[in-house]
Amino acid sequence: MPLVPHTVTVSRIVAAAPAAIYAAWTEPDQMRRWYATVVDADVRVGGRYRIELHEDDGSVNRFTGEYLALEPHSRIAFTFTHHSQTPEDRISDETVTVTLREVEPGRTEVTVTNSWTGPEFEPSYYEDLRSGWEEWVNRLEKMF
Repeated sequence: MPLVPHTVTVSRIVAAAPAAIYAAWTEPDQMRRWYATVVDADVRVGGRYRIELHEDDGSVNRFTGEYLALEPHSRIAFTFTHHSQTPEDRISDETVTVTLREVEPGRTEVTVTNSWTGPEFEPSYYEDLRSGWEEWVNRLEKMF
């Protein structure tokens, strides 16, 4: 089965300044409030992070990665590995890029782009992934 590039993007206007949203993505104490139950992050280019989401059903989703870009108040990029993927998933080169664009004072367009290489799959899989990122952005939005 051939491996192909994939991208899922979620974009939303959030009622907060870019600096506040950037802090929510890069300060571990704030990250614990919305992003994950457990956050261990060395937030610098080349630094690594580990997050865990403890789900209501008792399951734990673990993610790790490395920060690739940290542009204050405008862009964050990091590798992203979900540890419950199986060898059959064959996902590689997974990255997430978060861009912040002030649309007016106190309102910021947040765009999350998840890209990776992997096997082709059903279109419904994209919807599942998009729903997951939408839920994360919903949780971010509730902080403000």
